[in-house]
Amino acid sequence: MSSVHIDFAVALGLVLLLALAASGASAFYYRTTVPPVAAGRRALLVALRALGIGFIILLLCEPVLRLRFTTVDPPVLAVIADDSKSMTIVDRAGDRAAELRAALRDPVFSRLAERADIRFYTFGVRLRPWLRPGTDTLALNEGATDIAGALHSLGEEAGRHPIDAALLLSDGAYTLGRDPVHDAENLGFALFTMGIGDSSEQKDLLIRRTTANELVYAGTRSPVSVTVKTSGFDGEHVEVSLSEGSRLLDRIPLTLGQGTREYTVDLSYVPEGEGTKRYTAAVTALPGELTTANNHRSFTARLLRSKLRILFLAGEASPDVPVIVQTLKEEKNFTVNSFTGTNRGGFYEGAIPRALLDSADCVILAGFPTVSTPANLLQQIAGRVSAGGIPVFFIEGPAFDYARAQVLGETLPFTISQSPGSEQMVSMRPREDQREHPILGTTDGVATWTELPPVYRRSAVYGAKPGSVVLGTAQRQNSVQSDPLLVARSVNRLKSVALLAYGVWRWRLMSQDAPATTALFSSLLVNTVKWLTTPEDKRPVRVISSQEAFSQGQPVEFTGQVYDQEARPVENAALKVVAQQHDLVFETDMRPLGGGRYEGSLEGVPEGEYSFRAPAMLNGVKLGEDGGRFSVGEMDLEFQDTRMNSSLLRQLAFRTGGHYIGPDGLGALDSILSARPAFAGRTVVHTSELELWHWQWLLAALIALFAGEWTMRKISGML
Repeated sequence: MSSVHIDFAVALGLVLLLALAASGASAFYYRTTVPPVAAGRRALLVALRALGIGFIILLLCEPVLRLRFTTVDPPVLAVIADDSKSMTIVDRAGDRAAELRAALRDPVFSRLAERADIRFYTFGVRLRPWLRPGTDTLALNEGATDIAGALHSLGEEAGRHPIDAALLLSDGAYTLGRDPVHDAENLGFALFTMGIGDSSEQKDLLIRRTTANELVYAGTRSPVSVTVKTSGFDGEHVEVSLSEGSRLLDRIPLTLGQGTREYTVDLSYVPEGEGTKRYTAAVTALPGELTTANNHRSFTARLLRSKLRILFLAGEASPDVPVIVQTLKEEKNFTVNSFTGTNRGGFYEGAIPRALLDSADCVILAGFPTVSTPANLLQQIAGRVSAGGIPVFFIEGPAFDYARAQVLGETLPFTISQSPGSEQMVSMRPREDQREHPILGTTDGVATWTELPPVYRRSAVYGAKPGSVVLGTAQRQNSVQSDPLLVARSVNRLKSVALLAYGVWRWRLMSQDAPATTALFSSLLVNTVKWLTTPEDKRPVRVISSQEAFSQGQPVEFTGQVYDQEARPVENAALKVVAQQHDLVFETDMRPLGGGRYEGSLEGVPEGEYSFRAPAMLNGVKLGEDGGRFSVGEMDLEFQDTRMNSSLLRQLAFRTGGHYIGPDGLGALDSILSARPAFAGRTVVHTSELELWHWQWLLAALIALFAGEWTMRKISGML
């Protein structure tokens, strides 16, 4: 049914009255002409003049043409086909790929197409429109199955283009995303499901899970727990192994029991080297397995140096030296080499080997240097610290010579503006605004520190160098001084910390009976060394992968941040990730999230070790570049659970008011849908408006009418 209406800005009666007036005025104007013209031509001139004036009146009354008509759109059926690797499995029920293709060729779709609109989609990692449906175009190579994500995307698609029902063709085994039941319930229309495959346990042997530490120390044995799942075997002997590339690290024999079982096998290895390494757990393949693609599983571990190497230099023998050294050695990940100076300029332990200085991760100076310290040794230490960016932890001592320490330059985070005088006793009071600093982060606050026995310092005017942070100040009895006692500094990739007091053995030995303070000194030393040896991230571009190791089929996800030279977030940078393994290259542009944050992902990345780089550009200018590594393991998600999940498919159909369709029930789909009132054509009302007073053709008609009148007058000799 269609309807046409014209509305005006004024009353319709006034429009008609003005139109009649225009007609009367035109007739009166041409009642007589000079020279006289035939009656027919005069009538034509009257009509042209009347119509022209009438159109002008029409434009002034702002006419709006309203059109309304209705159509009946056919119901829409969405067909979603599983395009993942698990659909290539051949089980006791047959070839899943052949069954899926046969279902898509079923005549039921031809019958439905006569009265319904059928839209085809495929899904694996995500839902994709199937623009050219055809069973021969199914690749069946998606590395993961995200049913929840597919249903969520289908719901969004229904918000743009109505969908009345959907048919899911799948084995129901989802390997990515959340449980799809919630997304199915939010669809708003019935979901019909057809299970493809065998729902019984298959004869198979697979690595179910590996449990290993992500961070390990080189040279320290690390355990790995491997869970092996078996089904359909009885009495067979296999071997579970752990390897790095072609190098076998450990292996344990395993005898399989009857039925479906899981075994936990404990392996171990001694990591070698540094950086990220990939290891593979595998179980022997047996004849008759459903697939051998799940007989191995890889994981990565980040290898750290076995221990942090600390070089401890004391200016002279004092009670502090053995207490500090012993406390440091109690930390299992520290290796401490200590040297105590003599009054003749040497060390009781002998000369410092150059290799120890070159390999040190941190240098601790306790009352060092003194007046006896050789200048060439100070020059050597200063050069190595500055060139290698070795962090320094300074602890004052009674014989410390500040003038001689000037050779160390910017290494020390403090200044002394007058010669040290008499000895005084002080306590440390942490700054309230620094209570969360990593060096102080394990303490309970100011009160805990003030419970420690006082220590010593020499009276002087201490100051913090520019760029330093005062973590704690000196307190004498009840008087809090502004002089710094604990200072930290990080400038130009060089970190340093200074504890401007000595007699710190009192914090260890005289607080053993107080639970609140017994571990405070040890915590201070360990936290300081860890803070000093942890590099700070000041890169303008920072991009990391969401994890270091991915399974086959998993999207490799990245998050990034971009900053300008003043450390302000950049929101509109062109940031991309380029991953490479030999000649194989994958690339993706990262999406901005606001606040200088970005995200992106790579899909379909095959097994192997990859390096990536992430350059950021802004208006053609390069802001910086980051990079890293990740690995994709040999384990394929799609072959971890090879059963058809009929219970999930039935639940999805039940929760949405649909039906679960068996292998032979697809042909009845058209009759099932015909019986559903919701699957019917919908009446759609279409309306449109046209503002005639803005319509260019009305203006053209007006010009044509007056031009025609002028032409007739010209021909008739009236001009």
